[in-house]
Amino acid sequence: MNPDIIAPMPKKIRVVVADDEASYRKALEKTLALMADCEVIAVCKDGQEALDACLSDPPDVLLTDINMPRMSGVELTRKLLKKEKLLKIVILTVKEDDDTVYEAFRAGALGYLLKTSTPQDVIESIRLADKGEAKITPRIATKVLEDFRRIKEEEEIDDSEMFVLSDREQEILDLVAMGLRNKEIATRLCIAEKTVKNHVSNILKALQVNSRTEAAMKAVKSRLGEKN
Repeated sequence: MNPDIIAPMPKKIRVVVADDEASYRKALEKTLALMADCEVIAVCKDGQEALDACLSDPPDVLLTDINMPRMSGVELTRKLLKKEKLLKIVILTVKEDDDTVYEAFRAGALGYLLKTSTPQDVIESIRLADKGEAKITPRIATKVLEDFRRIKEEEEIDDSEMFVLSDREQEILDLVAMGLRNKEIATRLCIAEKTVKNHVSNILKALQVNSRTEAAMKAVKSRLGEKN
């Protein structure tokens, strides 16, 4: 090996943390400091501060509480994704059955993280989010889709939002809607994880959405996620 050739430094995941509880912010900073592949670029105490920080220097991942002064996590998610569509947002919540968690997913959040999670769970969530695979349990996925289906049953489906997916893509979309990750989908379908990742990327492009959750929700709206 040529000693003059210097290997490039691995990319660090740039993270912004937003929470109005000082002790929890410090705990998150301490946890993220354990990640050699993570760089915390801003720690914010409310939604407006987080919005300003993310717009001035967009991170890869935003960890945000739901209930914060000046701007909620849901409103923050909506406003950010209108301007920073590639930003991955993970919601911090005390309990997963909070109705505002579902609102956050509808707004475009990628996943959620319970505040009682272990440091290992926090680290895993950051790394998954950076890859577009932030955690979402089957329970959350089912609730979001049920709520979305109920709302859309009262609306007329716009033909302009009907998209054509291959049989394999629709099969994968159904599994995404069940809350499965790429690795789990690959195992179930006996295909390579990289192949699943490529299919998911194609699905997001076809449905013109930014996250797996949005794809599942839009599939229900367009009746793509239903079995023939």
